[in-house]
Amino acid sequence: MENIKENYVIYGGVKMPVGCRFRPTGEELVIHYLMRKVHAAPLPASIIPEFDVFQTHPSGLPGDVRETRYFFYNENMNKYVGKRAAGCGYWKPIGKKKQIVANSKSNEAVGIRKTLGFCERKRRGCHNHHHESTSTTTQTRWLMHEYRLVASQANPTQAFKAGVGNWVLFRIFQKKRRPTQRTSDDMGVVSQRLSNCKRNRRLMEEYISAADHR
Repeated sequence: MENIKENYVIYGGVKMPVGCRFRPTGEELVIHYLMRKVHAAPLPASIIPEFDVFQTHPSGLPGDVRETRYFFYNENMNKYVGKRAAGCGYWKPIGKKKQIVANSKSNEAVGIRKTLGFCERKRRGCHNHHHESTSTTTQTRWLMHEYRLVASQANPTQAFKAGVGNWVLFRIFQKKRRPTQRTSDDMGVVSQRLSNCKRNRRLMEEYISAADHR
């Protein structure tokens, strides 16, 4: 019994049964979590922590790096425009913004999703957030989805007026690796192995044929 592992996993400080995963859709994140957070309403579960994701490299954020992680961020901490320095690199916007709709029937936009990619600086540029050069940075597999409410959903409640409701929600994960393509050297090795197999099979057939004629 001593070798039996714990029968739960932890998401955002909440214990969940093994096998369960927190994988909400964009619509669910905006309606059931972000909108409630902005208006200071009770959340379905205290599973998304508040954290300044720009304090560190994405691999250093709380939680399991192998899983998608979610964080609330209050923009009153820092107001970022364009590239956002984080640890030994920065997040930069990529692609187009996407509207999050409440349901397919009404097609009412409730939020906006922006995608950002993490660029990592080489060691000599780690401590300089103000002088960035494309030659000293590398695009990584880290991606961030930033969710925010559209203006019509951010009603100026008392909490929102006071500034405590100025929240956004981040989903951070690693993009899957693409299947590696075979190089010409790899193809040469495969071709040589096939040639050897054919030669060995021919020799075996000749040996069996000779044995039959004895």
